[in-house]
Amino acid sequence: MADFKKIIERLTDIVGQEFIKTRPEVIRDYAVDEMIPKAVIFPRNTQEVSEVVKFANREDLAIVPWGSGSKMSMGNPPERLGLVICTSRMNHMLDVDTSNLTITVEAGVKFRDIQARLATEEDRCYLPLEDLATEAEEVICSDRSHSGCFLPIDPSCSNTATIGGVVATNSAGPRRLLYNLPRDMILGVRVVAPNGEIAGAGGKTVKNVSGYDISKLMVGSMGSLGILCEMTFKLLPLPEKMETLLLSFDSFSDASDLANRIFETTLLPAAVEVMNSTSFTNLRMDDIPAFDPGKYVVAVAFEAFQEAVERMVTDIKDMAMDFGVKNHANIKDHAHLRFWLAVSDLDPTLTKKFPRLIKAKLNYRISEWKDIFEFAHKTLAQNGIEHAILARAGSGVCLINLLMDPGSDGLVGKAVEAMAQLLERSRKAGGNMIIQRAPTRVKNRLKVWGDSGSDFVVMKRIKGQLDPSGVMCPGRFVGGL
Repeated sequence: MADFKKIIERLTDIVGQEFIKTRPEVIRDYAVDEMIPKAVIFPRNTQEVSEVVKFANREDLAIVPWGSGSKMSMGNPPERLGLVICTSRMNHMLDVDTSNLTITVEAGVKFRDIQARLATEEDRCYLPLEDLATEAEEVICSDRSHSGCFLPIDPSCSNTATIGGVVATNSAGPRRLLYNLPRDMILGVRVVAPNGEIAGAGGKTVKNVSGYDISKLMVGSMGSLGILCEMTFKLLPLPEKMETLLLSFDSFSDASDLANRIFETTLLPAAVEVMNSTSFTNLRMDDIPAFDPGKYVVAVAFEAFQEAVERMVTDIKDMAMDFGVKNHANIKDHAHLRFWLAVSDLDPTLTKKFPRLIKAKLNYRISEWKDIFEFAHKTLAQNGIEHAILARAGSGVCLINLLMDPGSDGLVGKAVEAMAQLLERSRKAGGNMIIQRAPTRVKNRLKVWGDSGSDFVVMKRIKGQLDPSGVMCPGRFVGGL
């Protein structure tokens, strides 16, 4: 490896001196699990990313991609770290083809800005415009093109996340119940492989791939197989009517029975979330109507034609009466969007209050969601650990936040043991558990990616073929890949 000064000189030739940061006070902000990179690079386009990665290969510099940083808490601590490649300058929407319901964007575009760009003539968009701050004139088109579409992805931290980070982590939220996952919306990608070569797959049509679908392979790969630079997605028209129904219960049994009853009908809600009162009271939203959450809240989202929404709201209200609902509230249109944005931003909200928070994502057979919820609550309560639980009842996913603050060091051992019990319970239910956030020193005591399955052999082989030098996010992914 060349000395550091020569490395910086070569990188300067690629991206320019202004877009390489090496000052300690700057690069500390790009630490990955407390490991500080030697330099942070801000390439302008795919070609510059390619040249930086080729150079890193020659110099054996480990690389970690970075979008906005909203999801950098995921994964194992890296084995080594040379360069962070930040995509913030790659923030252009390259092709907005609303006539054919597709959009092509660079990886550094903020998810919220995509939705704002797709606003309708009536100034309605899938994220409320008054909550958006335009960061660059070229990011959000001023005339908005009156397209009336939206990108049907519902990620966590949707107000800050970049689209590259959303895809790299396969981030999905409550409305995956109706809209599925990012991998279902992606049509094509341009990616810089670990050897620096630029590869493309897919395109603007649905049937565009023969053989292995590289686009799908990159979704959820956490940067371990290359750096996503451009992506093409399919869009959907905005729903005619949007509404949320909040229902409070004093009994989890009643709340869960209502959720299960909804899934026994032919109704098609966009989301059915069951959360404890701790989760609900920490949602950062000022204009929720007067509503007593009780001990548990069922939040049901509706996004469809007006008649369908009205029918579903009426039917579910009637159902709730049979299960002892305490009270209810309706949230419509922009308030509906702000509510689900608050749900999306629950993680950063809790992290500000509880800096040593531990977050786990459990998956399992959908039929066992109620038992998993009760088991998690009982296990954490017995250990005296304050927690926020939110279950996506129809998706087989449960998010658990252990609210650990600097004064809860004595509970760390109990938290680690509780996580082991939750992992074991999830495995018995045919699933797994992933630690999505934890202090670095605690991560080393946890199975961050849960238990590896039989597919790990294939994953290891793919990683070995695409990244034989191990320069892309070494050690960050499943099984230390």
